[in-house]
Amino acid sequence: MSSHRFSTRHLIAGLALIALLAVLLTLGAAAQDPDQGQAASLPEKVTVVEEVEISAAAAEPNVTTYYKRYSADTFVPASSGMQYRYDTGGCIIRTGGTGYDHTTYNVELPEGAEITYLRLYFYDNDPVNNATAQLMSYDGMGGLDLIAVVTSDGTPGWSSVGSGTGFSHFVRNADESLAVWLVFGTSTSTNLRLCGVRIQYKYTVSAANLPVILNHSSQ
Repeated sequence: MSSHRFSTRHLIAGLALIALLAVLLTLGAAAQDPDQGQAASLPEKVTVVEEVEISAAAAEPNVTTYYKRYSADTFVPASSGMQYRYDTGGCIIRTGGTGYDHTTYNVELPEGAEITYLRLYFYDNDPVNNATAQLMSYDGMGGLDLIAVVTSDGTPGWSSVGSGTGFSHFVRNADESLAVWLVFGTSTSTNLRLCGVRIQYKYTVSAANLPVILNHSSQ
């Protein structure tokens, strides 16, 4: 009877010792591989969102003046028959051809921006033709409106000319497309070179204009 008790007691102690050794081995493996113990609790992929600093004025509307400037060599001829060549510093010269006498460039501005000024850069030594820039609006149904125009009349040589006291046009991207025309008239020589335009516009920046991730909006 006592022999049986002794054997059972030793068996239980042996099993407990084996279990203790297994626990110690598991803890030792986890200590060698620190990521192993956390693997089950972490998602498969963690996306870190970089925080972008928001200016103090972003919470309150603030009207700021901006500029966009386009060199003439980025414009596209309105007619495939128009012939032209690059001169220097982004300037373009019309050399001949038929069809429309101007090049165009698509203007993209934020919704609600107020365009307030148009400036043209040019070289004009032509006694007949003037360098001209026109800001146009298209309605998508064949209609167009002239918003502003500037011309080099009475301003010879390298110079620029602006739209005087300015104007006001609010961008409505849902209803219109905007473009600038550079008009050469009948000039086909180096006496008239159109070099680029600059658009001045005002825009109100507020938290509503920021992406949802930045303004913490729930909508």
